[in-house]
Amino acid sequence: MNELQRFKAVVNFEKPDYIPIFAFPWVPGISYGTVEPVRKKLISQGMPEWVGRFDYDKTSSSSPDFWSGYISSGTEGAASWMRYWGTTGPLTLDFLPAGKSKGFAVETRIEGDYEIIESESGAITRQVLNNEETYSMPEFIRFDVRDRASWELYKDRKTPGPLWSSDKIDEVCRKYDGRTRPLSVSVMGTWGYMRDIAGPEKALLMLYDDPELAHEIIDWFDWIRRTYIFPLIRRLKPEILQAGEDICYNHGMLISPGQFREFCGRSYTSIAQIGRECGADLIAVDSDGNVMEFAPLVEELGFNGLYPFEVKSNNDMMKIRREHPRFVIMGGLEKEVLNEGGGGAIEAEIMSKVPGLLKYGGYFPNNDHGIQPMITFENLCRFMTLLHEVTENPEGEFPRIK
Repeated sequence: MNELQRFKAVVNFEKPDYIPIFAFPWVPGISYGTVEPVRKKLISQGMPEWVGRFDYDKTSSSSPDFWSGYISSGTEGAASWMRYWGTTGPLTLDFLPAGKSKGFAVETRIEGDYEIIESESGAITRQVLNNEETYSMPEFIRFDVRDRASWELYKDRKTPGPLWSSDKIDEVCRKYDGRTRPLSVSVMGTWGYMRDIAGPEKALLMLYDDPELAHEIIDWFDWIRRTYIFPLIRRLKPEILQAGEDICYNHGMLISPGQFREFCGRSYTSIAQIGRECGADLIAVDSDGNVMEFAPLVEELGFNGLYPFEVKSNNDMMKIRREHPRFVIMGGLEKEVLNEGGGGAIEAEIMSKVPGLLKYGGYFPNNDHGIQPMITFENLCRFMTLLHEVTENPEGEFPRIK
């Protein structure tokens, strides 16, 4: 089987020749690599120097620009990591078929050990120096959208330019024809994207204090999706549509299922509809936190997968499997067992979850988040040795350690 055939077998609950250790680049788990300081640590402990880093897009910012974030999964660093550790992921896109938006001018200054980023939108972000090389969350002091006036400015500056002609879209998309890896197209998010531009508190209170504005913002993201992304889906017929919400925290959803249906349901059903029409095998959503209430909700709205099933939020993947037998599960393995002092828990973590879930199908085992700075090369080798054995996966050049 090639990677595309293997992927299709898993998501359609069929038996592949072996289970791929698969993840998306924006939720990499153990599949894509790590930031440079951690990579250097692994090299100092035994990993070959040719195993590259996973490159980040230096142009991305706190506010979504529809195709910002991680560089395409085809980068050299990701490829060498996958070769060595025997992992995989989908093809992704690195373009939006439109002219650039007006955007915002940004000024940056250094204050001690921190970088302060001020946007023309009024947003202010404070982060550690060289933040893309660290395992650190920026501090978002002020967000782009704070009221209707700032929303109107944001919408004006962030609306993409005209859609490319169908001929130009076809020309750029041809490189994906005849692919042997699954292709994933991002369909953005709904409330989660509103939270990104307005902040969690404003995005929550807006549902009550100004529901008209909340609907307007979410509908604008839906317009972006229909205008610029749906034509790509029709042309490319990708195997995966992927949405991002991060709508759950450690005890469950941040908004109620009823609010999600009211504000976000129409967007989800339209994504599911075009996915079915164009033959997508997996229509999945990314959310941290406890997703036990969210997973059935997105399945109700037409999606058939979710990730990464964060361990510390008490997600029960087997319960999801029993109650939703055709729902695709990804992730769910505790990242901290790779860290110094955690290696003794590797066998228990893998064997208590992976064999049982694989028996039912529709499961891609992986860590619930990316690699942490406390990782050791030996623990990563032990983890990958056992995971490859359980999945009957022959890939990878790393030293097997029992």
